[in-house]
Amino acid sequence: MNSEKTITDTPQGLSGEVRAGRSSARLKGRLTLLAIIAIGVLPLLAALYFHYISPPELTTTEGQPIQPVPLPFEFLQDPDGAPLPHPEVSGKWLLIFAAPGSCDARCQHTLYLTRQARTAQGRNMARLDRVWLITDATAPATELLAAHPDLALARATDGRVLEALGGSESRHINLVDRRGLIVFRYADDPDPKAFIRELGKLIRF
Repeated sequence: MNSEKTITDTPQGLSGEVRAGRSSARLKGRLTLLAIIAIGVLPLLAALYFHYISPPELTTTEGQPIQPVPLPFEFLQDPDGAPLPHPEVSGKWLLIFAAPGSCDARCQHTLYLTRQARTAQGRNMARLDRVWLITDATAPATELLAAHPDLALARATDGRVLEALGGSESRHINLVDRRGLIVFRYADDPDPKAFIRELGKLIRF
């Protein structure tokens, strides 16, 4: 009674269904592979875009963004007279605070804040170094230095260093990026939480 068979009952029809099924499976496999690649690559592309092409702007800032100014590292020395390493060599961001070696209570508070801000960065702490630029011939107290083992000391051999940091009377904290440019300037008593949070955003790149 069923002498006539539909196309799907024939070997040719079955073969077509098998081919179609295999093509569909291959397509699904390719789409899955592309999705996996996209999940891995897109975040990297986005990070590169925002870092090099369109850096995200901080809507509200604790510090003052400034037109990048090169810090004249050629006029900076450590206490032994050796040149201070440039960030392009060390690969670090720098927090630089200029104050006399006698370091009054206000100065000590600022050093404490910078130490806490660096420590609070957790695993990113290694991206950030602290530098105390001593502006006179006074040697800092041994007890003070013992409380800040990660603090680098420096002296300037030219007035252009202090000018770049905001002037000889400046008591600001300056943030230097890994290119050696001063990019942010903070008061010497910033809000601790806002200061820590903002540094975390800036030094990630």
